Amino acid sequence: MEFILDFQARVLENLNLCLSELNTNLDSCTCAGVAVSGGADSVSLLVALKKNLNIQLKAVTVNHNIRSSKESSDDADYVESVCRSLGVKCVRYDVAPGEIFSLAKKLRTSVEDAARKIRYEKFSDFIKTEGISFVCLAHNKNDQIETLAMRFLQGSANLCGIPMTREKFVRPLLNISRSEIEKYLQLQKINFRTDRTNFDNQIFRNRIRNKLVPFLDNEFSGWQNAVFSLAEKSRAENEALSFFTENELLKIDCKFENEKFSFDAEKFSSLPLAIKVRIIFKGIDFVKASERIPYAFVSCLASGCFENAGCSECGGLEFSFCNGRFLIQKKRKVATESVFFVIIEKNGIYQAGEISFEVFSHDDEIFLRTDSSEICLKNLKFPFVFRSRQPDDFVKNADGSFRQVSKILDDWKTGKLRDSIPLIQNICPEKNNSSQEICCVWGSLFGFKNWIVK
Repeated sequence: MEFILDFQARVLENLNLCLSELNTNLDSCTCAGVAVSGGADSVSLLVALKKNLNIQLKAVTVNHNIRSSKESSDDADYVESVCRSLGVKCVRYDVAPGEIFSLAKKLRTSVEDAARKIRYEKFSDFIKTEGISFVCLAHNKNDQIETLAMRFLQGSANLCGIPMTREKFVRPLLNISRSEIEKYLQLQKINFRTDRTNFDNQIFRNRIRNKLVPFLDNEFSGWQNAVFSLAEKSRAENEALSFFTENELLKIDCKFENEKFSFDAEKFSSLPLAIKVRIIFKGIDFVKASERIPYAFVSCLASGCFENAGCSECGGLEFSFCNGRFLIQKKRKVATESVFFVIIEKNGIYQAGEISFEVFSHDDEIFLRTDSSEICLKNLKFPFVFRSRQPDDFVKNADGSFRQVSKILDDWKTGKLRDSIPLIQNICPEKNNSSQEICCVWGSLFGFKNWIVK
């Protein structure tokens, strides 16, 4: 009982600290929100808040529909049932099947990033429609260390980690570990859902969580404290740099207008490199890049390496020097890209983008056929997905390792057809298989090879 009360007191103390950063307090708030996925983190947060808060509490859950429809729906159903048992109103949003995959394709980003974008859009709707003063998110201490490790390995300039607050979002579990969270629920005999994709090591964060962190914990005791210390130092330096950057924006005549960002190139050239980099990233955030732009590219821009090149492109943006000004704007598109996503649940004739194909099963094998090509897949089960390529797609090699789909398409020299070649993906896996396993790249549809995972 002591542990339960201590856990709840820590959550409330952290919440008050978060609200103080937002220059408010619980007495001035009318309704709190909590985002609940059904996992241990968010369920523990829901329960602790319900037992501690003296103001109204409402929950929000988002069914992303990127796993099998039953699994995704069951998670959301479970959240609703827990909320009913606690007397908490639950607002549920169901994303249309395929919507997140299509958005990832359009933005040239990962499925996880697209899901996050849609999730926060739903949270914003929740805040507006339900009159929410703030929303509690369930990121915990383990999420923080994973995020810092990911950013370090990606070469990110941001080593500050996940912030306690951002706009109306607060994170009262950020200094509480996952083991403490699970103990809190176990002592109260409260169940939670486990997302099967958490064990899919094709996903970068999962490789950090399931492979790298256990190795470092075993081989380098104290490494987590060192990383958290680095994050604290980075956060302090980040605040100082942000202050100086804002002061310099006026001096170099920055202009934010019509999805374009520009400034005086000569005045900019005299600034320290760290300030230059932050100004360019500020412009990138304003114009909105379609994918992550590497720090190395921005550093080269800030150093003037591309000044004589006229125009450089990255992340769907154009960077140019013109009439004494540095300009960032969206890249002008010359063609519309193909995006398709179809869930196949039974035999029949289907249309995906410009591809019309027939699906039929025989002797535990599934056949896909068009006028020009036919394939037989023994490791495929209904339902499955017929879709276009995503930037982070991987397929399994014969030796069990993984290979990027984009590398395969490069080897095939697919050219402009690379985004038309369909992938066939299991969404109801056999035991011990990946939860979202791509089992075929159907290249013969356009005269190339097929990549079929045995």
